[in-house]
Amino acid sequence: MKIKRFAALLLAGVLCTTAFTGCALNKNETVATLGDQEIKLGVANFMCRYQQARLEDAYKSYFGDEVWSKDLYGDGSTLEDTTKSQLMKSLQEMYTLQLHMDDYGVTISDDEKQSITDAATAFMDANSKDALEEMGATQDIVEEVLTLYTIKDKMYDAIVADVDTDISDDEANMRAYSMLKIPTDGTYDSSYQYTEYTDDQKAELTQKAQDVAAAIEQPSDLESVAEQYGFSVSTGTYDSDDSNLDSDVKTAMDGLKEGEISDLITTDKALYIVRIDSDHDEEATQKNREDILKDRKDTLYNDTLSKWEEDAEWKVKDKVVAKIKFTNSLTQQTESTETEEPSQGDTAGTEATTESGASETIDGTESAN
Repeated sequence: MKIKRFAALLLAGVLCTTAFTGCALNKNETVATLGDQEIKLGVANFMCRYQQARLEDAYKSYFGDEVWSKDLYGDGSTLEDTTKSQLMKSLQEMYTLQLHMDDYGVTISDDEKQSITDAATAFMDANSKDALEEMGATQDIVEEVLTLYTIKDKMYDAIVADVDTDISDDEANMRAYSMLKIPTDGTYDSSYQYTEYTDDQKAELTQKAQDVAAAIEQPSDLESVAEQYGFSVSTGTYDSDDSNLDSDVKTAMDGLKEGEISDLITTDKALYIVRIDSDHDEEATQKNREDILKDRKDTLYNDTLSKWEEDAEWKVKDKVVAKIKFTNSLTQQTESTETEEPSQGDTAGTEATTESGASETIDGTESAN
């Protein structure tokens, strides 16, 4: 498998910095070990600062300039520490995969190595000296990170190559429905503050739901009657293994034929009326088939990786990780110079897109977008 293309830059745009006075890190200091292998601080620092640059503008637009020092998840950790912890976990994953390349005959070809070098060079050339120094970016470090993501991409494909691709029509089938849902536990106001309903309010909502159910003479009346009472109807699809629907609601839906509508369904938190619009939604079924296959692949990959990680001792030097600081801001500007069409699901990041269409983005946390 050969690399098809690399993004010209690591970021959607070049980095912008002002004059910084931060202390230089010892890039060769050991930040973690995997067995006898030493993981260098320079690689960890670059990945963390890249992630800072990728997410910073979005996070700050929601949470303010001091976002990295805030405990956004209520777990006692700052966003900076959470991000660094996630990136260290990513490094454990990638260096573990690197150790097992021979198990699957995975190698990096000369063409791939050249693509890695070219992408790293483009990044170094596109950014200012100040920005590169703040990121701790060197040609060797950027190439190392790109190599790790290339290995991850190729190892994923190798591990999942023999996964069972046989998915029955019944397993993949998605039914389409329309649903009136009336929450009876509480509501959110315009400031996103949650308030529980009083017993009188719950009783009033229950009576209105009963009135709606009584007013529906034909299944096609659902939308118009709901609107008359100030409610809206949503649509969706589900399969036989759907775990997102309330179990009582799903049981009722499973008992309906195409075009049929349910009676009023009462659960602990809401009241429902549902209608089956189609026994087979072709587009949703095809998407579900793809999702099932992806879940099988991810399960096999994660199970394999977990076993390897259990067998290899990974130690993080917390005091060294603490030297990585998000104090100075890194922002993104201008559009990417990439000339090819972006791949499906493309985000601001380094991509190594393979002939099979898989892509990897340097990422450790979810985007705020």
